[in-house]
Amino acid sequence: MGVKMHRFSPEHAHVLDSEWRRKIFPAEEVIEFAVGEVPQREAAVDVGAGTGYLTVPLARAFKKVYAIEINPKMAEKLEDRLRREGITNVEVIVTEEPPDLGDFDLAVFSSVLHEMERPEEYLRWAGEAFVLVAEWKKEPMPFGPPVEERLSPEDILRLAENFEPVKYRELEYHYLMLLKPKT
Repeated sequence: MGVKMHRFSPEHAHVLDSEWRRKIFPAEEVIEFAVGEVPQREAAVDVGAGTGYLTVPLARAFKKVYAIEINPKMAEKLEDRLRREGITNVEVIVTEEPPDLGDFDLAVFSSVLHEMERPEEYLRWAGEAFVLVAEWKKEPMPFGPPVEERLSPEDILRLAENFEPVKYRELEYHYLMLLKPKT
């Protein structure tokens, strides 16, 4: 995969929960896309949680949510948001490496796999859980990461070799793919 150059900056955190983003990437719809297929709703993981855009709707659908964030500043913004909104079933974890969490039912990777040095390691780490991937379409547009760094659905399936697709949906600028472990 090579070294990834683009990594989302905390200076742009305001974009993550903007009206614009809600229009092009509706958080509740994204989570609903996956939740109906996941038989157990004990624990979910939001990898690259940022300011909690998907963490908050996940916290409404699961008993426990682990919000994994690489950047301490973003994690701080997320913890502030959780406090403000009175959400108590989310544990924020600041780490670059896949943490040891025990079992969970759904792992969410939203616009983060293309930023990882070795995304296949995080996908393997998801183990027996369902995996929701939301990524930018691999086509030119005036925003988002550089096209050459984006991952196509085929790239995801190649990286997620222990998983098979359950369903797929295209949004205007993103695609959603729900995967389950191969049996």
